[in-house]
Amino acid sequence: MGEIRWGRVLRLSVVALFSFALFLDVFLAWFYVSALIRPGCSSPRPNLAFPHPQVQEIATPDGLTITAWYYPSQNGAAVISLGGQGGALGANLPPVDVLIENGYGVLQIGSRACAVPPSPVTLGAKEVFDAEAGLEFLLTRPEVDPEKIGLFGFSMGGVTAIRTAARDERVAAVVAEGGYFNMGRDFVEPDAKKTLPRAVFLYTIAGVFWARTGVCPWEISPIDDLPKISPREVFLIYGENEIASGRGREQYQAAREPKTLWVVPQGAHGQNYTVAPEEYRQRVLDFFSTE
Repeated sequence: MGEIRWGRVLRLSVVALFSFALFLDVFLAWFYVSALIRPGCSSPRPNLAFPHPQVQEIATPDGLTITAWYYPSQNGAAVISLGGQGGALGANLPPVDVLIENGYGVLQIGSRACAVPPSPVTLGAKEVFDAEAGLEFLLTRPEVDPEKIGLFGFSMGGVTAIRTAARDERVAAVVAEGGYFNMGRDFVEPDAKKTLPRAVFLYTIAGVFWARTGVCPWEISPIDDLPKISPREVFLIYGENEIASGRGREQYQAAREPKTLWVVPQGAHGQNYTVAPEEYRQRVLDFFSTE
């Protein structure tokens, strides 16, 4: 009887330990994903070096109202600015000062976290709707040449720019900085050596993201979208300290001509403009000037 009792206790202990480990795994993954998709809503300030932008409330195809700031075009061309989780308003990346200074219209798109109603940030998936809404807005502006509308994105915004251009031929050109290559693979790190608990945790993160956003992370795949942009030109920017993790060279190889890759010496994610501000400004201006 004693052996039976101890065997039952042991089985119950194993089940309890497994259940606790599973609970902890899901809890931590939920917390991690929350930081990604619910970054909070900030209140950026306009750049005082320029006239106050026109504040626009644009409607997305999936039913949100999202804030955008518009600097009207003086030369017929316009660029939609797409940022990271916090959006592109104000001084948020990508840096658009050089475009405004040279007469380009710039439409900075805000974060889904600040939309009405507030919505999860989906790391470049549903943000395509925001870019499409921005494109529709610019096409109503009489000062904008419909054949001269480009996209300029940083991080998640770079992914959004690539995915939007692959789906909408009205986009004339794309600058994308520091984006990942495939969200699902970026989550689970299939090529990296890792312990079984870490592998389980990474797949749990991917699953929780899928459950909470309704988006399969493996379907957010800029590396598969890049070839569809040709014959329109794409300009990829990566810092030398981020290009490996973002598979920047593989993405460049996947893209078709015309294409350009700039690897910023000593650059890192979010720091490329700081490391080489003048060259950054000139390269971006030269790229859009030739389109």
